Amino acid sequence: MGENAALECERVRLAVSAAGRAIDVSAVLLGDDRRVRSDDDLVFFNHPVQDGVRLDGDGVVIDLDAVPGDVSTIAVVASVDGPGTFDGVAVRAGVDGGPGFETAAMTAGETVLVAVEVYRRAQAWKIRAVGQGWASGLAGLATDFGVDVSDERADEPPVAVDLRERISLRKEAVRVSLEKKGIGGVRARVAVALDASGSMRRMYKDGVVADIVERMAAIALQVDNDAALDAWIFATEFARLPPLRVAEIEAWTRDNVRMHEAVAADGSSVSLGGRNNEPQVIADIVSYYADRPGEPVFVLFFSDGGVAKDAQIARLLREASNLPIFWQFIGLGQGRYGVLQKLDGLDGRLVDNAGFFAVDDIADITDAELYQRILSEFPAWLTAAKAHGIPLGSN
Repeated sequence: MGENAALECERVRLAVSAAGRAIDVSAVLLGDDRRVRSDDDLVFFNHPVQDGVRLDGDGVVIDLDAVPGDVSTIAVVASVDGPGTFDGVAVRAGVDGGPGFETAAMTAGETVLVAVEVYRRAQAWKIRAVGQGWASGLAGLATDFGVDVSDERADEPPVAVDLRERISLRKEAVRVSLEKKGIGGVRARVAVALDASGSMRRMYKDGVVADIVERMAAIALQVDNDAALDAWIFATEFARLPPLRVAEIEAWTRDNVRMHEAVAADGSSVSLGGRNNEPQVIADIVSYYADRPGEPVFVLFFSDGGVAKDAQIARLLREASNLPIFWQFIGLGQGRYGVLQKLDGLDGRLVDNAGFFAVDDIADITDAELYQRILSEFPAWLTAAKAHGIPLGSN
């Protein structure tokens, strides 16, 4: 505790881990008085970016040149995810490729602690080991740093509390699945494409599609630098929807998870119709990401069948096989899936860029099983794409 080192760089990534504990990582931007300027200075999973500071999987990325002058310290915080404390647990934090620190084991029931601080000293940036925390959890942190939580959870309806807990559990299930697949630190942009054709009516009415969206949002929360889920909805026509962030999930689902008509990201109204037209939405997804190079893209494409435009779909997947996009198609039921059931044998592609599986009732599958199946072919594609020189961002 108290050890420090200079940071001679423009951008720094701080990784945090705790032996034997699942943790959430957050950050707090502080002024000279060691208080936040506003509640927005708490950077956490519902608010992952603020003034040059953003969450990044198991750590925090800080663009030092972008941090405002009235911010003198950035505290990087570890919170126990689930039951238990940091008692007897060594917490490690440090700069990727640079200085690192290990705290002494906690002994006073702390569930939240500041692992390290990045701070200004004589017009330069430094990093310091801290290792001090609160047995009172985030409430203690908020009180000391001036964040107004004012019994936030007590004031929330039970459904909001339940949603937070579900998202937290699902995020952890994604993390475990990624670790089992050997890609625990993978970064990817995540997109979902939702079938809204007429045969999907029951799934929309029963809330199955809304639950699918929430489950996919947990994947984005774990692997996407922006913690946002890109989304499309399609039938005869399609619409690219506004990105989904977890903090907005209830309102976003209410406004966008519906059939017949959609409001696109640009504000236009789209009449979706009722038939299947997968090629149009596939082509738009390709075009959208082709104009926005960056991390690889993981597309989660849901359909209940009725796939008929096999030749067009096959052509699009062949043409997209040299792009950093992997397509995971998920069938909802026992419909006709056409070419999607034959993807493993689809020739003419630089790499195998797509997978498919179908489930009779997705609502009955546990999160752990669903994430394991969704992630079954993605790791092999990452390896093949890298071997063939397909750009994969920082992966």
